[in-house]
Amino acid sequence: MKRLLLFSLILNVLLASGVAYMVNKLGGWSYALYRFRNSEAGIYTHRKSLFEKLPERPGAVIMLGDSQTALCEWQELLGDSVRVLNRGISGDYMDGVWGRLDEVLRHKPLKIFLLIGVNDLFFGNKPEAIEARYREIVQKIRRESPDSELILQSVLPVNGAVRSLPAGNAEIQALNVRIAQIAKDYALPYVDLYSQLTDASGNLSARFTDDGIHLNGTGYLVWKNELKKVMRDER
Repeated sequence: MKRLLLFSLILNVLLASGVAYMVNKLGGWSYALYRFRNSEAGIYTHRKSLFEKLPERPGAVIMLGDSQTALCEWQELLGDSVRVLNRGISGDYMDGVWGRLDEVLRHKPLKIFLLIGVNDLFFGNKPEAIEARYREIVQKIRRESPDSELILQSVLPVNGAVRSLPAGNAEIQALNVRIAQIAKDYALPYVDLYSQLTDASGNLSARFTDDGIHLNGTGYLVWKNELKKVMRDER
């Protein structure tokens, strides 16, 4: 038994050393992060370009955010009573959303549901810095599309036991406190998705995810129910 444990320990050390060696050989952790961000940047550029070529849809409900938004079929999920445009882009973060707001606002949307920020945390940005950019996004939407209702949504929890991540729920909760305060400051609706998706330990429940960060179908049904509450309250 002891030999087996020792062998397992040695194997884990060798694997970790091998990964570290390869990353260092390729340019270090900063270069690995650079490569990751630039692969996501390619997705961003292509999606942004496509969105800009699509026809205007005045009065649509727009879902704006990162991969959590991008991976859902919102029109089918929410039904035909509303026209929904999915403006989620995988890997997106504050500056990315800021850079494509003009495309979003040209539709003169009825509502904008915004969920963004977790990738900023993953890239090492502090909640206070993220908040500053978030406020700029809110101000631009309110200034340039005053008839659009902006609804802020909490960043979703993660499950580090399922997948190793560069930021955890403590950082996410700190950011959500700031997002909730922004909603209060501007008298905007705030949808607390975070608390609806956690388990007893405060992690993203395994019922709602397969990889520790993205939602599965059951998770999106929870999200849908929370959005329906907001829409129902306004009738």
